[in-house]
Amino acid sequence: MKGILLIAEQPDIVETFTDMLSPAFDVTRVRTEAEGMEALKERRDIVAVLIELALARASGFAFAERMKESSSFSTIPMIAISDALPVPEDADCIDHGFFDLITAFAPRKLVYKRIGNAIRAKDSLSLQELEKMLKQLPSCIFLKDAEGKYVFSTQYWHHLDTEGDPDWTIRGKTDLDIRKDKENAMKAMEADRHILETGEGAEYIIEENEDGVRDFLQLIKRPVYGEDGKISGIIALINNVTDYQLLKLELEKRAKTDALTGLLNKKAATDLIRMLLMKPRQEVGRSALLMIDADHFKHINDTFGHAEGDRVLAEIGRIIRNSCRNEDVAGRIGGDEFMVFMRHTAAPENACRLAERLQAQVQHAFADDPLAGHVSLSIGIALCPEHGQTFEALFKVADDALYKVKSTSRGKYLV
Repeated sequence: MKGILLIAEQPDIVETFTDMLSPAFDVTRVRTEAEGMEALKERRDIVAVLIELALARASGFAFAERMKESSSFSTIPMIAISDALPVPEDADCIDHGFFDLITAFAPRKLVYKRIGNAIRAKDSLSLQELEKMLKQLPSCIFLKDAEGKYVFSTQYWHHLDTEGDPDWTIRGKTDLDIRKDKENAMKAMEADRHILETGEGAEYIIEENEDGVRDFLQLIKRPVYGEDGKISGIIALINNVTDYQLLKLELEKRAKTDALTGLLNKKAATDLIRMLLMKPRQEVGRSALLMIDADHFKHINDTFGHAEGDRVLAEIGRIIRNSCRNEDVAGRIGGDEFMVFMRHTAAPENACRLAERLQAQVQHAFADDPLAGHVSLSIGIALCPEHGQTFEALFKVADDALYKVKSTSRGKYLV
């Protein structure tokens, strides 16, 4: 049972309000404001303080001022009580922080209602104070109700559509109402629906690309329970993890990328090709694997130096990267060896055209260079499904074709 502190001297007032409140509250009665302050310190279940108006006025509303100044008690509503009908002068109690004035003549039901209103109003003020404090944090904290609508949010980030209104509020709106990225809005609402139905929290990271800014936001959501044990809403935290996520992506990219050419490294390229070949045939279509080797590369290194050798490899990597489509896979798999996997080649001739284009562009790149005539490509080609449907099978056929080219003429390609 919730506690009520009753501070009064007149016996009639004490008796009347004790009888009225006892069925619903645990009433603590004291005669002086000093005793009232001690009672507040001893009992932590007090939800409202009722003070005899004449007693409060006699002390110059000293007790009320102490209540307002105390961080422990300022959230407890004060209600003045009297055994006389109110007169205009009694409004001075409101000026000193009292929420209401109740007379002994009021019906019990109305008294309970007005005490309940006072408690809820103070709770609401406490929530506003809490919002104000939480706004000082760099993270965004928000609360939603049982319908997934916002109650408050400590930050309004630029991904929201506020329509430029300075008085805009998030209260009562859904993610679909306010977010520019409707796909992420739907994702948020789906997560909320799952939490409200199951009571299971959620944690996930979303990517936002609005207003020319790329952000990664981490969302941590948990259910909120009411006094009846039922889920009454969702409390959530949003952290901006952009720097961390970009660093993570960069490290992942470095782990998969050849630093000199910018192509995939051997493991990343072969893993991706294997994964693609395991997909249903219609997703990959006819395909081709090209094994590419820079001719006489050891001679280039020995004659022109390793710096020039690196320049040759970097240029070959650039040409391969620019000649491939987004759906193709290109990688450097050895010192002077490269590999390209073409998806949806439609016809074998397309793989041959890519091989011819690569060879021509490499020769052109060094035409006016001291390395002119020293740089060329040998290419072996395997077709899927004609030569196999696994990476191992295609690799063997393409590698054998490359070996035959290099052992005869070089600077050619062979299917």
